Amino acid sequence: MWRHIKKRHPNKAMITKLGKGLKVRIYTHDIIGKDIYVKGMFEKAECMFVTGFLKPGMTFFDIGANLGQYTLIGAECVGGSGHVHSFEPSSRMFSELNFNVSLNGLSNVCNLNNVAVSDKEGIAKLSKYEAGGEVFGSLGNQNWAESGKSIVGYEEVKTITLDNYIHQHGIRKIDLIKMDIEGAELFALQGARQLLQHSHAPVIVLEMVARNTEGFGYKPAAICDYLKEFGYRLYCFNKRGRISGLLPQPSDTDIVADYSNVVARKQ
Repeated sequence: MWRHIKKRHPNKAMITKLGKGLKVRIYTHDIIGKDIYVKGMFEKAECMFVTGFLKPGMTFFDIGANLGQYTLIGAECVGGSGHVHSFEPSSRMFSELNFNVSLNGLSNVCNLNNVAVSDKEGIAKLSKYEAGGEVFGSLGNQNWAESGKSIVGYEEVKTITLDNYIHQHGIRKIDLIKMDIEGAELFALQGARQLLQHSHAPVIVLEMVARNTEGFGYKPAAICDYLKEFGYRLYCFNKRGRISGLLPQPSDTDIVADYSNVVARKQ
């Protein structure tokens, strides 16, 4: 059905089901949209971990929110007594994020921010891929994407640090962070030193992909080393979204290829 719709309507917008009770607008040219339409969600194992972890009243940060999948499922989990803070620098995807949050009536739970999270505040350039490939947009200089998507330009975006954001909004505790920002993960974590050093620092689900980190001049192992300074340990999770063991120690040159997303939590 997806192939049929995409062939006849290559740029079609559709409202489709997300998970059990949510809705989301997707496009037939969108990489994430395909998985949501065909499988019910993108990154199913990661979503299962998030929904299994979050409880009513918790605070969830979605860094690299894209069209809002994790924002929506997070808001559904934490409910009206909880809070979701989402960060998406792409102007087009921020518009989609806004639309999908409103579509599900979750604006009262979500605080949406059209910014990039980094190690300092200022202005940076975000790579813009052709329509549907925005998921690969990055502040780094890498130039690769699945499904043949190419960079078509750059967009100036505002950058913030987590420590400053938390202070400005008077946030006392964050329970869970999901971070998928195409290689900028180390810099975002470096801008959160005050947060990470607390005994009640959040659990973090983050991406570590060498093709992305190389665009910033570092190896994924640097993320592991940095988090360990604050007492974090890194774990793998299985296809059912459950912790399956410690992440094998990466070398200085690579990361275990089977685990692009990992869980970090304090010992």
